[in-house]
Amino acid sequence: MDCCSTKINEVKIENDGVCPTCNNKAKNVKLITLKSLLKPTVLETLNANVNHYFCSSKECDVVYFDADKKNYLTSDIKVTVHQKDDYVTTPICYCFDWTKEKIEKYVKQELSPNPIEHIRENIKENRCGCEVNNPQGSCCLGNVTNCIKSIRIFN
Repeated sequence: MDCCSTKINEVKIENDGVCPTCNNKAKNVKLITLKSLLKPTVLETLNANVNHYFCSSKECDVVYFDADKKNYLTSDIKVTVHQKDDYVTTPICYCFDWTKEKIEKYVKQELSPNPIEHIRENIKENRCGCEVNNPQGSCCLGNVTNCIKSIRIFN
C-alpha cells in the first residue's frame, strides 16, 4: 500500500513500540525508509530482520529505534527531521520541498499553488515518495495541515 493513497480507509497507522530514550509511543516505519535516510556508515549497522520505529518527540534525539532497542539519532540521518527541528528551512513535505518558510509565505500572501492542493495533485499523479524521502516514512499532509493551522492561529 502506498503511503500517500487517497483512500483514507486503507491507510493503517500503527503505534507499536516505545522509544527507549523518551518513552514516547512510536510509529512503525518501513525498512525502505531507514535504508533511504540513514547515513552509509550507520546503514552498515542496520538489522533488517527486526521491526523499526519512528520517534516524533521533539525533545528526543532518537529518530529511529528497532525492536532490539538500537537507536538511530538525528546525527545518523541524511536530512533534518521536521518533528525535531524548528528551522524555517526544514522541509515539512520532503517530496515537493515545502518548507516551513515556503508554506508560511504561500499561506500569508495567498499565493498559488496552495501547499495542500499542490501536494494532493502530485499524490494523485503518483509522484510522491514519502517512504524514501520523509523520515516519518509516511505522507506529510497531516504535518502540512498542522503547519498551516498554526500559521493562521498565530498571525
